[in-house]
Amino acid sequence: MSGALSLLAEQGISDLVFARKGLVWVPLLTMTLAVLAYLWGAQARRKGIESLGNPALIERLLATVDQGKRVLRAALVLVTMGLVGVAMLRLQYGGVARVLPTRGLDIVLAVDYSKSMLAEDVYPSRSERLEAELTRFIDESGRRGDRVGVVIFAGAARSFPVTSDMGVLSLFLAHADPRTENPGGTAIGKALDKSIDLLVAVRRDDSGARADQVEGEGEDESGAPEAAPALSEADQVIVLLTDGEDTVGRPEEVAARAEQLGIRIYTVGIGSDSGEPIMRYDADGQPAGYATDADGKPVMTRLDEGTLKTLADQTRGKYVRVKPESFGLDAIREEVEGLAKAQREAAVEIHREEAFAFFTIPAVLVLSLALGLGDRRRPPAQARRTAHLRRRTHRQPESLAAAPAGEAGVPSAAETPEVRS
Repeated sequence: MSGALSLLAEQGISDLVFARKGLVWVPLLTMTLAVLAYLWGAQARRKGIESLGNPALIERLLATVDQGKRVLRAALVLVTMGLVGVAMLRLQYGGVARVLPTRGLDIVLAVDYSKSMLAEDVYPSRSERLEAELTRFIDESGRRGDRVGVVIFAGAARSFPVTSDMGVLSLFLAHADPRTENPGGTAIGKALDKSIDLLVAVRRDDSGARADQVEGEGEDESGAPEAAPALSEADQVIVLLTDGEDTVGRPEEVAARAEQLGIRIYTVGIGSDSGEPIMRYDADGQPAGYATDADGKPVMTRLDEGTLKTLADQTRGKYVRVKPESFGLDAIREEVEGLAKAQREAAVEIHREEAFAFFTIPAVLVLSLALGLGDRRRPPAQARRTAHLRRRTHRQPESLAAAPAGEAGVPSAAETPEVRS
């Protein structure tokens, strides 16, 4: 193990980290159990040998057993287990920072353009001041790399799809006028539903683009398909700006759909709690008096802060109150900028080199050595050279005693030739 680490150091490799350091207890526990098992086995073997009987005979039988080799083999097995354990922790070195091809946020601005936005409690009017603030918001989003869509709503909702062309969005907002938005009312639920549809369409398009990119990737020099760079999923946000309460649908039910899709809703309440009378306009866009109910009383539009807070809290967004005397979108702009900054920071990955081979290869070599190591002593060289002679000496008298005359190469007396001088 130390040799592998020194090899890494010799190669100038720094910043060693363990990708799975939380599993360090696994090799430690395994090696501890292995040591205990070896000690228990040695003790059990000793007791078994002692129970056999004659100590002198047992000592002669075990004279060729090398206890040192047994201990060495057990140590080599433990070293192998340690090397495999370190390899399992996935030691990594070096590191190359890689910036993922990511984008900014996907934002849909759902803007209330009902008749109440013509109230002049803000100079020159709520709608004109809001248009200026939205233009500034869109320009800053473009500089961050965000994509923005717009939903204009009163009693109904119409939209412009999510795009990175901020000039077209500004032109779309410039042609929006509360005087021409029909029918009247405040359809917050419809606006949120259409905003979610715009963001879902963006997800569908991006998924198709990623699939085409993977299929269109070429092959590298080795002939293997080259992996496509990962595209991070952009956070999606709806910014709802309204000065009244919903008069058409149930926005809480639509917010539940946004929550399931992971879309945040930031709500901006404009106006006062006391409410403002709603102005009516004729076909030419000229004021025609205030709207009245069946009793002839002026119809008031009031800010429903409770619903706006519920929508924000349900989708992990935030509610911001904008008062007429301090009209602006600075607070909501800061929230969105913080979300965009967090996404850009998460778009950097560090790719490290795996160093498990520096431990698995030595582990295989050490294990091979342990398996090939015997547990018997080798006899001295002189004894090995004369061993066959001793075996023949011990066997020859027995063969001679058992064989009759004329067999086993011993001639009989009749067959012995007479030697004459």
